[in-house]
This record gives sequence, C-alpha cells and structure tokens, in this order.
Amino acid sequence: MNERELKILCSNKNSEKGILPWLYWSSELYSFGKYIRKYGYYPSFLPLAVYSDHSGPSFSDVPYLHEKETRAPVFLAHRKIKVENYINITKKRAYTLYSPSVFYRQLNSIEQEEKAQGTICFPVHSLPNSGFEFNVNKYCEDLKTLPKEFQPVIVCLHMHDINNDTFKQYKENGIDVVTAGNTSDGRFVERLYDIIKQAKFISSNNVSTITFLSVEMRIPFFIYGDKENTINVSDKNFSKGIIKEPNHKQFDYLKSRLVISKDYKVANYDKKIIFEVESALGLYDGISRQKMFFVLYAALFLWVVKLEWVFWLRSKIKK
Repeated sequence: MNERELKILCSNKNSEKGILPWLYWSSELYSFGKYIRKYGYYPSFLPLAVYSDHSGPSFSDVPYLHEKETRAPVFLAHRKIKVENYINITKKRAYTLYSPSVFYRQLNSIEQEEKAQGTICFPVHSLPNSGFEFNVNKYCEDLKTLPKEFQPVIVCLHMHDINNDTFKQYKENGIDVVTAGNTSDGRFVERLYDIIKQAKFISSNNVSTITFLSVEMRIPFFIYGDKENTINVSDKNFSKGIIKEPNHKQFDYLKSRLVISKDYKVANYDKKIIFEVESALGLYDGISRQKMFFVLYAALFLWVVKLEWVFWLRSKIKK
C-alpha cells in the first residue's frame, strides 16, 4: 500500500460505526460490535449494552481495573476462568464470549489461500500517550535475513503506527507495509482476514492476538525479532514504567513453543497448542448464539430500567 492508502484506511473519516453512538468502546473496536450482534441475532441499529475484552483474549485471568469499573450491565470475556473471576469479584453478570473474529472467519468460510506465499509480520504496536522503544531498522534487517521460503516479507501495522508515521521507517528499509485500517471501522476484521489468508507464514515479535487467530486458522506462526518496550505513562490499569510481559502460564507456553528455531524451523501445531489457543478464544465455552440473543436484549433492558443511560449521557456531556 502507498502512503495515501495507509493514511486513508486509518483515518477517523474512514470508519463505519453504525447508526447510533457507542455505549462501551471495548465491545465495539476491531469489528467486535458488528459480529457480536450478528452472532446474537441482534440488529445493527440497537445500541450494544455490554462491555468486553479489548481485542483478543487477554493474558489475565482476573479483570483489569477498567473492566471492573464499567457500569455496563454485562461483561463478556473469551476466557471462562476470567468470567468466573469477574463474577466473584464484582458480583455482576458475565458470560464467555465466542471469538467474534473467529465467528466472522467461520461464517464466511475463510481459509488460507492455496497460492499463499511469503510472510505477513505483525510487530507489537505502539500506544498513544505511551512511550515505545523498538528498533525498527534492526527488525527490518532481521526480516531480510529470513530464508527464501519466507519471502517476500510484508509488515501489517496497527493504525497507531500508521498515524504516528512509524510506517515510513519500514518503507525506508524496503519493506512493504499494509494495514487493516481504523480499529473503529466495522470492516476491520474483514480487511484483516483478507490480508492474512494470503500469507504462507505469519509472524510477530511476541505472542499477541494475531498468534491466536493464526493458529486457529492453521496458518504457520512464528515469533521472530527483538521484543519491544512499551512505557506506561498514565494508564491506571498498569504500573508506570516499562510494561512487563504477562505472568501467565499460557503466554509462557506459547512463547516457548512458537519461537522460530535457529535453523528457521517453524513449530507444527500439536493438539496441546490447538487446545490452548481455541480454549482461550472461547471456542469451547462461549455461550451459544441463542443465549447471546437473550443476553444482549437483557443487557439493553437493564441499561434502560436501571437508568445507566443517564450516567452514560452525563459522561458524554462532560467530555
């Protein structure tokens, strides 16, 4: 993609958000809202009165502060254990979420293309209002050393790294850049799968959401490249300073199993890897589409009768 295409896709002007304003951002980003609604037979014109995991399954079995503090009547999380802990800690309603991203893929029978080639790399992205230390030049040089079977290498960047012009460093190093666009766009997941289905391999410099989606789709995934450092400045959900890697057994297991070997061998997916990934995505414990139907309407009903709309409206006026 050229610079103009990248910027347009990541612009707020190129965002399909639906008719009504969002009630809770976490359940709308990355096309979640669009496909939670489709999964639960819920119309696009009604507001979504639920809070959810941000992006894919988090490496935390307990809720983050913003998840505990939400006034949403219902919380949805990919991990069953996180749902159980949320209920015990907050005494509020929570249910296991069947991955909206995977639901989209399955609904549209998207598979890796037969003529897939090369590697799509998803380096961990920067965050607004946070420090970020990552040697893009070295990462590009490392990618160029990958053997012929992994070439060509293309980097898929998050909108933050497009909007802050980090993408220019990749282009200066001769690496092509693509993006799935603005994360507020309901078409985000459609663009994402359009990109990854063309890849013979998928890579990142750490375990992240793309790890789960790649394994679930059975596209070979490998960890490669130096780790980034994200420096928290003001997010109250994390300690200030460099954000440490998750202290989570599954994170450690996947990282140890999916790192590319010194002779550039990519791990095969055995039953344990597949189980760890699919269970984390809620594919075994996620509530059914029929139950989601009732959950979404019940959440909207509670949002209205408990006057949560008053608190929501006040928060918007304050902004």
